[in-house]
Amino acid sequence: MTLDPGRYECPDHHTDLTVFVEEALDEQGPPVAYKKGPRRFQVIVTCPGAGGTGAHRLTCTGTHTP
Repeated sequence: MTLDPGRYECPDHHTDLTVFVEEALDEQGPPVAYKKGPRRFQVIVTCPGAGGTGAHRLTCTGTHTP
C-alpha cells in the first residue's frame, strides 16, 4: 500500500501514527468497485499519547494506492 502523505504524525506528541492508519485501511477491506490509481480516505486512529499524557483520537486523511 502506498500512502500520500507517506507518514502520519500526531501534532501534539510527534508520535508516528502511520502503522495505525495502515491498519485502519486494512480493516476497511477491499473496495467494492476496483478503481485504478489513488483513492481518497479518512480514518480515525488513536494516538497512544506520550510523556504521561493520555491517548486521544485523530482523524487522518489522504490518498492510498492498494
